[in-house]
Amino acid sequence: MENSTYVNVSQDKTSIAPCVNWHITKKCNYRCHYCFATFKEVDQQLSLNEALKVPRVFKDAGCMKLNFAGGEPLLYPHLDLVLRESRRCGLVTSIITNGSLLTPRIMDQLAPNLDWIGFSLDTADEEIQRGLGRGKGKHVSNTLKKVELAKAYGIKIKINTVVTSLNKEEAMGGFIKQLNPDRWKVFQVMHIQGENELSVTPLLINQEEFRRYKARNNITLHNGTHPVFETSEDIRGSYMMVGPDGRFFDDTTGTIRYWEINHYNLEEGLKIVPFDDCKYINRGGIYAW
Repeated sequence: MENSTYVNVSQDKTSIAPCVNWHITKKCNYRCHYCFATFKEVDQQLSLNEALKVPRVFKDAGCMKLNFAGGEPLLYPHLDLVLRESRRCGLVTSIITNGSLLTPRIMDQLAPNLDWIGFSLDTADEEIQRGLGRGKGKHVSNTLKKVELAKAYGIKIKINTVVTSLNKEEAMGGFIKQLNPDRWKVFQVMHIQGENELSVTPLLINQEEFRRYKARNNITLHNGTHPVFETSEDIRGSYMMVGPDGRFFDDTTGTIRYWEINHYNLEEGLKIVPFDDCKYINRGGIYAW
């Protein structure tokens, strides 16, 4: 990737995240225009044997929750096995999915070792959702069905919404209440140089537009909680992330910055990769898992 920066591991030690986002695969069956997790320079993913070692490393380092993202994590062929190992290690487990591939058969495989499913849903309007590159016009109705499927297995539900120029005026609270999730996370769309600038520019919004969206949608969920609203500034540096090939990466500079550490020394990465624990706490990173 032309804009990648490689970082020497001799940086100062920073905090270890209570939750790690593991982008376990770059494969995806959707093409969301704002997506920055495309991993353009990554050409491999961990083998099953390597992947099965990762949860124990995180647990022993003090992490409590492992969130599987992508790409689309349901396209990773051994997700059930890695989830099982994560649960065996005592980690809270979650996945972030577009939901399109979720079936009762897959739920039978995953549910015994899965605590949360986060569904990516930006709007209640099928045409806007399609305009964002998420699905072909049935993503909203499909998400409604898949949320009910997950609930039938006793899985906690989170909705992830990205606010862009196409949905910034929407009052989505009523639809979210219909979905009845345990958590709603709302993100300001981000520009990451080298990853999404060719498609994200028309979708960008400013802080005031995001503030107005928050004011319009700051509902109370069934469990008494409120949505978590994260500006692009809140997001940068407040997530600890690992890519499909086992390398840590961060977004603190507005680019995807990979670190010269990999799955053979994840312990070092947990101590070294930039992570702002104050931002993490202030954006609601600690909650009832």
